[in-house]
Parts: sequence; C-alpha cells; structure tokens
Amino acid sequence: MSIVQEFLDQNAPTRVRVLNGEDTDADRRGDKKSVARSECTYYCPDKATARRCIDALEESDRRLRERPEELMLWDWQATYFEAEQDNPNGGGTVILGVAWYDQEFFDDRRDAWFGTMHQRIYQQLGIPMENIEVSHWTRLTA
Repeated sequence: MSIVQEFLDQNAPTRVRVLNGEDTDADRRGDKKSVARSECTYYCPDKATARRCIDALEESDRRLRERPEELMLWDWQATYFEAEQDNPNGGGTVILGVAWYDQEFFDDRRDAWFGTMHQRIYQQLGIPMENIEVSHWTRLTA
C-alpha cells in the first residue's frame, strides 16, 4: 500500500486550495521580500458559511489588486479549505495567509482583523470571533 493510500485510508483532513495568492504566483510576488507572515483561520460550521467566507476573501483580493500601491506593503497568500470530518453540514476551516512586506505597516496593521470593520464583516458572514484565530511570524535577521 502506498503512503498516499495509507494517508487517505486514515480519513485524515485534506486541505484544498480555493484561491491563489502571492505564494502561488511568482509574477504576483515579484521581487518583494516578506518581513512577516500571518495565518488566519476561520471555522465555518456549514458549507454556506464557508462559501460566504471564501467569496468575501476573493472579493477582497480583487479590490486589493486594484490598489497596486498597497500591494507593495502586503498581499494575500493562497486560501485553503479544510473540511471538517464527519460534519454533515459541510463545514470546516478556511485558512488564509497574509504576506507583509513593510515592517512599519505590519506593526501598525497586524491586529486589524480584530477591529470594528472586520468584526462587522465576520458578523455578516456568520463567523463569531471565537471561531477566528490569527497567528503572526516575523523574519529573524542576523
């Protein structure tokens, strides 16, 4: 039995890329170097909530690409969906990365996800704050 088949037989969670980002598109990233990375996870109890979340991220990405001056400061990375096993409603977790290219901008905006505007968006999507986690990593310099 192959390792892949063994993995699939274990009914392990599978991540599916649902949107591309700067980490999956070399032309989009260009020669920019990230100074930090954020990972945002949104637990969606059902398929409809997951779909609203992914659609909202896709629309946000479209708007961001219309403002190229901001793309010099940050960009979305790929978005994934990880279905929750045994969830009869089709729920799971949407996972989004953010690449930050400017340290000062990162320091200023790293907690934007917690602000009033984002909280309104989460409410419209049907995702309570307790279903959202954000982790940040910064580059170590020698």
